[in-house]
Amino acid sequence: VWLPAVPLAALRLQRAGVPIERMPLTAAELRAAVAAAPPIDATADAPSSSAARTPADASRTSPAANAVEVSGLTLRHGRDEVLHDVSLTIAAGEFVAIVGPNGAGKTTLAQAIAGVRRTPRGTVHVRGADVARRRTTRRIGFVFQNPEHQFVAPTVREELAYSLRGRSAAEVAERVDAMLERFDLTAHATRHPFLLSGGQKRRLSVATALIGGADVLVLDEPTYGQDRARADELLRLLGDLHAQGTTVVVVTHDMQVVAEHAERVLVIERGRVIADASPAVLFADEPLVRRARLRVPPLRVAFADLPGQPALSGVMRLADLDAVRGTTVAG
Repeated sequence: VWLPAVPLAALRLQRAGVPIERMPLTAAELRAAVAAAPPIDATADAPSSSAARTPADASRTSPAANAVEVSGLTLRHGRDEVLHDVSLTIAAGEFVAIVGPNGAGKTTLAQAIAGVRRTPRGTVHVRGADVARRRTTRRIGFVFQNPEHQFVAPTVREELAYSLRGRSAAEVAERVDAMLERFDLTAHATRHPFLLSGGQKRRLSVATALIGGADVLVLDEPTYGQDRARADELLRLLGDLHAQGTTVVVVTHDMQVVAEHAERVLVIERGRVIADASPAVLFADEPLVRRARLRVPPLRVAFADLPGQPALSGVMRLADLDAVRGTTVAG
């Protein structure tokens, strides 16, 4: 069962001692319930906001620190221009979300970064290597929206080994065994990838993207079509990879995923990058949100400028609610 962010937030607040008697289902209902509660305190070990989690601008502009550099990228599909003069950098170790309306060019940009889509020479570099020269396949991994689109082998083990062609048998066996264990797929090593569960397929798709040694991972709508358990499992995996230093770039329509996980957001409209900001800055910019046809995360709607509850100002992530407590306990 996919429990939306609003009831999840209410449950966390209840556990913290905030008296919420009736379970809210909408952001407006949660806002009303919290506004009626006694003042909420923030604990001393409150987590940092999404703005504070965003790397400093200096780290983004240092060539040595950049995992991805895009310069003057223009791409066409037939006569239609899909991307127009896009320039950006992504620092090593960042978690970046790419958002925007349907048809904006998000997936095209992600595929260009990953080398899945052909690009003009000199426009896209990953770890300093030009993706147009096809020398970046082991530096960056791409995960399709549908994992089955990237499976080519009859067993999970062979699927993982496929990306290691040309290496010694001993190295292949060692790397494959390590990935099977890391992604909890050892028991399924001899199964056909198409026979795995949805969550297992998604884990395998990430494992195949990383097994060659890539430390930059690009994913297209990774939570699309997933139930809550599978989506949470994948997001925990991405969080772990990010914590270990992997640069993560995610195309998504899910603004709660953006609020919970991204350090930085690139907003694409009609093939152009129209904004580059932290989630906190993005969702506070109402004209930009309307222009890009984004849906503000429900917790931002519930808690923004909430009278009498300054401890909740700026809260957009469920994790931030672990740092608050009620002044009275319900019941």
